[in-house]
Amino acid sequence: MMPLLTICCTTFNQEKFIEQTLEGFYLQKTNFPIEIQIHDDASTDGTQAILIKHAAKDPRIKLILQNENKYSQHIMPWWHYSFPQADGKYIALCEGDDYWIDPLKLQKQVDFLESNPDFVISWTNYKIFNGSSFSSNKWKHQNDLTTIDYNSIFSPYCTLTLTAVFKKEALNLELLKSFKHSKDNSLYLILLQKGKGVFMDFESAVYRVHEGGVYSLQSEFFKNYSSYLNVKEVSDAIPESKTENMKKVIKSLGNATAFEVLKLKHKGEKLTKIQLDFMTTYFEEADFKTKFKYYKRLLKYQFSK
Repeated sequence: MMPLLTICCTTFNQEKFIEQTLEGFYLQKTNFPIEIQIHDDASTDGTQAILIKHAAKDPRIKLILQNENKYSQHIMPWWHYSFPQADGKYIALCEGDDYWIDPLKLQKQVDFLESNPDFVISWTNYKIFNGSSFSSNKWKHQNDLTTIDYNSIFSPYCTLTLTAVFKKEALNLELLKSFKHSKDNSLYLILLQKGKGVFMDFESAVYRVHEGGVYSLQSEFFKNYSSYLNVKEVSDAIPESKTENMKKVIKSLGNATAFEVLKLKHKGEKLTKIQLDFMTTYFEEADFKTKFKYYKRLLKYQFSK
């Protein structure tokens, strides 16, 4: 029987966490068949051995095991390997260090998307685990179901990968592969070309912050700069996404990046050419309000020496 939904999971050196991730998949109670597709990007620890052990016991598990790391070659495993091989009408995403906690997560999200054909993607709320304690998000949404489109996406940033479920038919895979600064946000913005998204306010998953996390512990400059390049690139390629909301998101990311470089410069840290060039160009081309903030901040740093 063909699966209605494919879970696409990516792993890399996550032997400490992957068992709990898999348990979250096994926990799911659905009235439709699923497949569990796991792409391991050439882990050097025991991750692949754990995956092979589980695949031998559960025929729903399909493994894509790499001998050479693809992410380091700027090849996105989901875009190039997972999505093309997913058999489900729907795709659910989860990385190998996060995990699901609600047994009806997939059922609730698929039920909504099946009943609302003008929606193409669903996200839910989630908990954050820092290694010792859990915390919850307070998004201030007015309803249990909140529509997400170009007028509201990333404001606030509640659309995390570990909760996403989307319709495969809404995916423009070739456009997704074409981006130079591709991230998960690229996927979301492309999907919204075909329909609306929904945020469902129940906690279905746990986002883990840890030292081995690829993104969560990156520098503030990297987070802001990579997101700025990413969102700007995708927005430029999708004219209908150029809403006032998206313009504000891009400006906010640009400002955060440029002011972070200014702060690092004030601290006396050695800056890269990329950082210096971005800060200089960005403030030269900024609007009056941003330039005013820049000179005000500059004076503050100078007088604090």
